[in-house]
Amino acid sequence: MADAAPTPPRPTLPALGLRFLRFGALAWGGPVAQIGALHHELVVRERWVDERRFRQVLAVYQALPGPEATEMCIWFGTLARGRLGGLVAGLAFVLPGLSLMLLASWLLLGREWPPLLSAAFTGLQAAVVALVARAAWRLWRSAVHGDAALRGIAIV
Repeated sequence: MADAAPTPPRPTLPALGLRFLRFGALAWGGPVAQIGALHHELVVRERWVDERRFRQVLAVYQALPGPEATEMCIWFGTLARGRLGGLVAGLAFVLPGLSLMLLASWLLLGREWPPLLSAAFTGLQAAVVALVARAAWRLWRSAVHGDAALRGIAIV
């Protein structure tokens, strides 16, 4: 007997918004880390969709203009709660980054950073590189299943 197709849960809109607000707040390291976090939690752990469907949708969003991590959040939100769910998930995902960008812009406007803050950001860069490398490795393992041609294309 074949396994039934995975189905996403139907959380309330506020719960969905909080879920993607958390993704937006914790997904540091750019699109590879963000998509890696979405993949790990919603595909691997919670099985909202299967690997094949996730890769298909990701391929489409990578070909389209725009930020694919945000587009993936909108897609997952739409799966869970329809168009309004997609809107809520997308807005919740971008809100933390938008807030931090506005705060950083205001703080950096014509000001010199204190040495301690400069050191903190230098240390953060190493942590972000580690997050990106980890997420890239997870995506690599799920997308390139031992096919030598696919591995060659991915490396190039």
